[in-house]
Amino acid sequence: MTGLGAKFRNAISQRQTQSPSITQHSVIDTKAVIAIRWLALAGQTIALVIVAFGFGYEGAFSSAFGLVAVGAAVNLWQSWRSRYQTVTSRPELLLALSFDVLQLSGLLYLTGGMANPFAMLLLAPVVVSAALLDFRATVYLVLLVGFCAIMVTHFYLPLPFSEADFALPALYLSGLFTALLVSCVFIGFYVWYLADKARQANAALAAMQLLLERDRRATVLGSLAAAAAHKLGSPLNTIAVISHDMKASLRGKIDSNDEVLQDVSLLNDEVERCRTILSELDRDAQTDQLARDVALPVSQMIQALLDPKLAELIGRVSFKAEALDDSPEPMAKPIPDLKYALEILLDNANDYAAKKITFALGWSQKAIAIEICDDGPGFTPLVLSRVGQPWNSSREGREGHKGLGLFLAMTLIEALDGDVKIVNAPSGGGAQVVIHMSRDSLL
Repeated sequence: MTGLGAKFRNAISQRQTQSPSITQHSVIDTKAVIAIRWLALAGQTIALVIVAFGFGYEGAFSSAFGLVAVGAAVNLWQSWRSRYQTVTSRPELLLALSFDVLQLSGLLYLTGGMANPFAMLLLAPVVVSAALLDFRATVYLVLLVGFCAIMVTHFYLPLPFSEADFALPALYLSGLFTALLVSCVFIGFYVWYLADKARQANAALAAMQLLLERDRRATVLGSLAAAAAHKLGSPLNTIAVISHDMKASLRGKIDSNDEVLQDVSLLNDEVERCRTILSELDRDAQTDQLARDVALPVSQMIQALLDPKLAELIGRVSFKAEALDDSPEPMAKPIPDLKYALEILLDNANDYAAKKITFALGWSQKAIAIEICDDGPGFTPLVLSRVGQPWNSSREGREGHKGLGLFLAMTLIEALDGDVKIVNAPSGGGAQVVIHMSRDSLL
């Protein structure tokens, strides 16, 4: 029993410690980012042209045009680099926004520093970061803008006015710097907060849509099962009558050990098995929900659900159950969906097992884990790469196998808010299926 605990504790502790955060980042459109930067560069160019040539002011305009040209070169390089990309990575966008802050700060240094009315444009990279990037990136840009604002407050070339003695008071410049910094902090945090809430809402909506899709798939499977039970009833009854008549007519004419009589007996047994399965499907579909509301300890519930299957596989299945911590054994209700899923997995394990199948059940304070292992050859790499998808089996097309067993089992378990991990055992001991479910999912 200690082996069971050692196998499950790691997986369950990871499941419990991983907080299911629903926060998602926004998708960053590469072309939109590049277009916005072209728009900013065009605005800088137009402003410099109007001041230098329209108003005729003198200043370091050649250096200013040089900085705009550097920005254009960087944007051209980014356009070429991302010509086959539709989404910009976050580190790349953060680097581009940092360059925008430095380039705009260089322009402010050449054109009056904080006295330049366009100093407010230092807010733009912070707002973009708050809307598209995470909180740490936004804090970094606020600090970078604050540092650059301090520098251009104390070190700058004067505005190109005709009055050489024009200068703003130091207290007013300090007020402009403070206003810019406060605006960066307030607007940046406010935009980030709203964008983060919007991302959480979108993620929650996506998660809800996924749950609804799982429920829809489970409902479709249930409807198909009920339809199959209804439509197959009459043909199976006909086959049963004919096979029994064949057996009765052959019994006195040929030896009891004859292969034909044995085949007819096997046909009768398989027909009865099919009728039993269909009757179970019909019974589960028609059973009143109140009759299934009696909760049992999970180990007893699992054994009760699988009792016919365990009796069929007696001598090959080893059933183990234990607590993985000091928590009490959880209570659970007999859910038909779980029964069908586990029976499918046991049938698959029995088809490939050489001698034995291990069915291990464990529980902790928040989770229930089920592991089914066999000592067979395990999954082939091709099947394992598409595990859980329909029409995926190494036996597909042979002996009536369709490759739907694992797909159906995983769909039923996921509809119960569980997850399934299917791998080959690390020691080469065959296939290994591990199911994790919350304790509340079986109540």
